[in-house]
Amino acid sequence: MNISKRYCIELSKINNHLADLERGHIYELTRTPGTPSCATLAQHLKEDIASLLDLIENDKPGVAEKVAESSRKM
Repeated sequence: MNISKRYCIELSKINNHLADLERGHIYELTRTPGTPSCATLAQHLKEDIASLLDLIENDKPGVAEKVAESSRKM
């Protein structure tokens, strides 16, 4: 099983949060409305990692698999 392929959407979401942090795209630095704060990004990361671990540990399909399955049914 290729976890990175199976859960590519979930991993991409986590990677996007990390990229925001790397670029300093956080409210504390930019003061741009709608930009997440460090605390918000940290909470999203915790939730997304916990969700991904649940999917992996329980052999549940990721978003990409669900979309592919829905497409096949059409």
